Amino acid sequence: MPARPAVRRQPLRSLPPLRSLLGNPAFWYVTALAAMWPVLRLLPADRVRALRAWASTDLDNLRPWPDGHPVGSLTVSAFVPQDTVWVWPVFALSVFGVVGALGGRRAVAVLALVHLAATALTEGLVWWRIEHGALPAEAAHALDTGPSYVVVAALAVAACRARPVWSRAVWLAMLAVAAPNLLGGVADGEVAAVGHLVSLLAGLAVAAAHRAGLRPVARRTAAARAPGQSARVPSR
Repeated sequence: MPARPAVRRQPLRSLPPLRSLLGNPAFWYVTALAAMWPVLRLLPADRVRALRAWASTDLDNLRPWPDGHPVGSLTVSAFVPQDTVWVWPVFALSVFGVVGALGGRRAVAVLALVHLAATALTEGLVWWRIEHGALPAEAAHALDTGPSYVVVAALAVAACRARPVWSRAVWLAMLAVAAPNLLGGVADGEVAAVGHLVSLLAGLAVAAAHRAGLRPVARRTAAARAPGQSARVPSR
């Protein structure tokens, strides 16, 4: 009796999407923000205050080590909201649109730079006002945490450049809902509102640069291409 041919099992089709999701920095950022909601609710109130005080990107914490801890506060601050904790994971879904437009590495770099730039500008404004007597010295350690600078920039980029095109309407609607609260106080020079305006303008500038020809950063593969095999040109 002839031997039966071996049946070659097909790999599970769900693995590539799962692997792609786990390799997406947007997934981990949204997950971290979502996990912060129960953490902040379950921790004792004094621990929550201590966490926010340590993560605050105020002038005291931004001093060079050992007087401050600028790297730690700048990093952790982007994951610790001050209020409406449940809203931020929803708004942070826009980071998926940024990753889709720019590529994972470039999206992380751009949003991190926006967070740093907005923080530096707003805290520089606080320092200037303290030096000129417009704010009391206590403003140097005013609480300043939250993912809003990252999320506002992500919403701006996603509203302009996300794929599929119809998803841009979703991010634009979210941005329109959040804008009155986030930008209220710009005319009065409120620190957070100024930072949100900087983040919004930075996001629009990134979207304009992408429109002008910025391409996603392709992930390099370790395997060499076969001789004569040409690379596929990504679609626009």
